[in-house]
Amino acid sequence: MGERIAWVGRVTEPDQAREHVVRLWTDGRAPGPDTEVEEIDDPFAAAIPRLGGRADAHAHAVALDAPALAGGLRGPLQRYVLAPPVRPGKLICVGRNYRAHAEEMGNEVPDEPILFFKPTSSLLASGQALPLPRGYQRIDMESELVAVIGRGATRVERERALDHVAGYTLGNDVSCRDLQRGDKLWTRGKGFDGFAPCGPFVRLCPPGRALPDDARIHGTLDDERRQDAPLGQMIFDLATVIAYVSAVMTLEPGDLIYTGTPEGVSALAPGQVVRIELRGFDLGRLTTPLC
Repeated sequence: MGERIAWVGRVTEPDQAREHVVRLWTDGRAPGPDTEVEEIDDPFAAAIPRLGGRADAHAHAVALDAPALAGGLRGPLQRYVLAPPVRPGKLICVGRNYRAHAEEMGNEVPDEPILFFKPTSSLLASGQALPLPRGYQRIDMESELVAVIGRGATRVERERALDHVAGYTLGNDVSCRDLQRGDKLWTRGKGFDGFAPCGPFVRLCPPGRALPDDARIHGTLDDERRQDAPLGQMIFDLATVIAYVSAVMTLEPGDLIYTGTPEGVSALAPGQVVRIELRGFDLGRLTTPLC
């Protein structure tokens, strides 16, 4: 048996719209169909003061300590339908954060992080089909590590930035290149409904602990490897990004940071399936069928 790990996510019951926050425990491997879920109160909302949460709370600790709700969902994961693992107030992305990706797109390597937003309406659960918008020449996959904020962060120093992280999940920054290249800003090209697949769950990690540099973001299209690079190749590591972002805006518990994609972004077509993993630090598999 490995280390006991807690995971947090959101599920619905079949044919029901209401989302339930659930916690799962494993030995370090990602949850599987037989992993038991237990419903808990939302640990991220409990750490946001403006929503009535405690100012000193950290979603990581809240999620670990939360009692299972009496009468809440319980049972094997296979009974339920995945929803996006969190409902963030903000979804922040870092562009061109791998040198080889900047070069493959014909762009200069940035001197400072390039930031943009995706709307929360672009979130899509693992396993949920993404209808690709028609009439465009190229829509790409972008496999990414996603950090989940656990405690409010305003003007934090880089050395303390990871203290504000509750855990990690996987993301796909789907991008319509036609619009991204034609517009001055990337809002339309990055903002279609469903253009931010995320999940399947948030793996909770002790605040302050960095992920291993040799863990590799790995993306396949129809099981053919397209993206594969270690996190250590990021131009701006997560701590730098959090400090940079929090200098101008407050990060709140549940906010998501898509940390950038390596080279190998690939054009998508209906009928294909995108699968994203982090090799060397299991976050499960984010699966997106395309239609």
